[in-house]
Amino acid sequence: MGNSCTCLEKGSWDGHPGVTASYPESSEVYQDMTQPLPHYFISSGHNSYLTGDQLFATAGTATILKSLRAGCRVIELDVYNGPICKHGGTFTSPVSFQECIAAIGQAAFLSSHYPVIITMENHTDVANQGKMAEILQKVLGERLFVPDPEDRRREFLSPAELKDKIVCRTSIKHSGTYHPEFRKLIYIRNTKCSSLQDMIKREDVVSSSFEETAMPQSDELGPDDSEAKVEKQKKKLLTKRRSWKEQLEKSPEDLGDEPEDALLPGERGMVAGSLQELYTYTSRHMARVYPALWRVTSGNYNPMRAWVRGASLAALNWQVWDKALWCNEAKFMDNGRCGYVLKPQWMRSPGAQLPQGTPRKLVVRVHSAHKYQGRNCFVFKDDLFVKINIWGMPCDCSSQKTRTAHDTGRLLVDKEFIFPLRFPEMAVLCLALKDDDSGGIGGAVRSAVADSLGYFSLPLSVLAEGDFKLVLKDPVTGQTLDAQNNWIKVGLRWEDGAEGEEDTDPQQDNESAAGEATNPMYAGRDP
Repeated sequence: MGNSCTCLEKGSWDGHPGVTASYPESSEVYQDMTQPLPHYFISSGHNSYLTGDQLFATAGTATILKSLRAGCRVIELDVYNGPICKHGGTFTSPVSFQECIAAIGQAAFLSSHYPVIITMENHTDVANQGKMAEILQKVLGERLFVPDPEDRRREFLSPAELKDKIVCRTSIKHSGTYHPEFRKLIYIRNTKCSSLQDMIKREDVVSSSFEETAMPQSDELGPDDSEAKVEKQKKKLLTKRRSWKEQLEKSPEDLGDEPEDALLPGERGMVAGSLQELYTYTSRHMARVYPALWRVTSGNYNPMRAWVRGASLAALNWQVWDKALWCNEAKFMDNGRCGYVLKPQWMRSPGAQLPQGTPRKLVVRVHSAHKYQGRNCFVFKDDLFVKINIWGMPCDCSSQKTRTAHDTGRLLVDKEFIFPLRFPEMAVLCLALKDDDSGGIGGAVRSAVADSLGYFSLPLSVLAEGDFKLVLKDPVTGQTLDAQNNWIKVGLRWEDGAEGEEDTDPQQDNESAAGEATNPMYAGRDP
C-alpha cells in the first residue's frame, strides 16, 4: 500500500489496447461419461447445511443452493433425530432435514444434469430413518435413485447412467439396526479403510472417508510438507478462537462430528502404499477427503492434495470463498462445468505407470494489469504485482512473481514466465493481482503480507492459447469484478521442445525452485 498523497491517475489506462479477447470457456461436456463414478473427480461440499463458521453459524439452505448453482455435485448433511441437520457439539442452529432435501431438489440440475450425491452422517434412530426415507421419496420423487436390490455392487454405475438422479451415500453396517425403507435407498456405502491392500481385494465396491491430515501416504509423493503449515494455521486459529472454546467448554478436538467410518490422524500408517496401489484402490472404490475439525472458520485444505492421491471427492466448505475454492473452480471449469472431470488414464487403470517423457513448457507472458484506485488524490494507492501459481502433481507445483509497481493501479510487465510441467492434465493455473503490504522493504515482495485484489484461475488440461484480457474475480466471493477496472492481460502458450532458460527475476518466489526438492516427485505447496 503506497503513499496517501499520490497524485490522481486521471482518465482510462490500457498498456496493451490490442489485447481484448476474453478467455474462452466451453459449455460442452466432451469427456466420456460412461465410466464408473470413481473414475471421475467430483466437485464436492462439506457441512453444506451451514451458512458460516463451524461453531455459531445459522444452519439453512443458502450454501446448498449456492454450491449446486455453481456446479457442486456432492452435498453433505449431518442428520439427527427430528430429523434435523446440525453440527453436533456446537452452537450452530438446526435446520430441518426436509428443508435441506427440498433445496437440493430445487437446485440439483440447474447447472448440470449429472448426478447429485447426498452424503449423510447419520446420527438418527430407526424411527427417524423411516421419516428420512419418507421425505427423500416424497420430495425428490422419480429423481431419487433407488438401487437394484439384486445389484452386487461389483462396479459403480456411471454419471451417464445416473443422469438427472440424486444418489444417497452413508454408512450401513452389518451389525447395525436400520429402517428397511432407508437402507434400500443407500447406493454408495461407506466403510473404514484400514489397509489399501485388503480394500483392493474387496469384491463389492464401497466408499471411504479420510480427514485431511490422514490421507493415504505414498513414498513416490514424498513427505507431505504441508503438515508444518497446517500445524501453524491450526495453532493460530485455536488461539484466536479460545473464547469459543471456553464457551463450548470442550477441547478443540471434540468440536463437531467425526464420520464414524473415517480414518483419523494417527492411523495414517495403516494406509501407506505405492502410487500404483493407491490408484488401484481409488479407481474402483470412492475415496472422500474432508477438512479437519479445527477449521472452525470454515477454511479449507488444498484439494489438489486429495486429487493427486486419486480421491474422487475433495470435500470443501463452500460457506467461504478461499484459495482452495479458486483451485476447485479451475479444476471444474473443464468438461463443460458439469461437476465431473475424468481422471487421467494412468490414474484410473489398475497397474498403469505414470507417464514418462520430456516436460511440456508453459509460457505465461504477463503484459499488464490494472486496478482502479479511486478519484481521491489523498487515498492510499496499491503497490501492484501479479503472482502466478501452478497447482498440480507435486513435481509441477511452483509460483513466480512479476515486478512491483508502487503507488499506482497501473502495472506494466511485458515479461515471460516459464513453467515446465510433467502432468499438465492435472494442473491448474491461477493468476492473482496483489497489493504488496510489506512497504517495499529492500525492494522485495513478501507474499505473506500481500493482499489479494483479484484472481483468475483455469485448468491446463484444456488450455486455450493466445492473448487474453482476464477479468478478475473477487478473492472472497468469487464474483466477477468490473471488467473495465480489474484485469490482467496475458499471453498463454505451450512451447514444446528443448528447454530454454527459466526466468531469473530476483523477485521470483522461492516456491518456484521445484528442482531443489529432495524427491523429484514432490515440490508441492498449498494454495
